[in-house]
Amino acid sequence: MKKVVFNALALLGLTVSQLAYSEQGFVDDANVIGLMTTPAVYGGCMVQLSKPIYGAVAACPDDWVSFACTGTANNSVDRAAAMWDTATLAYVLNKKIRVRVDSAKKLNGYCFADYIRINVQ
Repeated sequence: MKKVVFNALALLGLTVSQLAYSEQGFVDDANVIGLMTTPAVYGGCMVQLSKPIYGAVAACPDDWVSFACTGTANNSVDRAAAMWDTATLAYVLNKKIRVRVDSAKKLNGYCFADYIRINVQ
């Protein structure tokens, strides 16, 4: 019985310690102010937000975020293309967006976004 309890506590300790190294957060009400596609770096595509990302996720530098359009960071090319299209639409229409950023997945030092939504209002 003691061994099972110890193993469960050790597993819990490893899980909690892993959570401390990554962070997810939302950047709300930001405009897309820049678009960049570079196949060899940054996951192939990035957008620049009007708000700094480190306000939502401290481990993310600057105001650029990658959608991993090359299919890296456990993201499919189709899903990344859809997020890129959403960001481009928001840029053209000057609409605010909501983006979820993950500091555990970085591409050339910039954080990965796995969610984007255009604000309707």
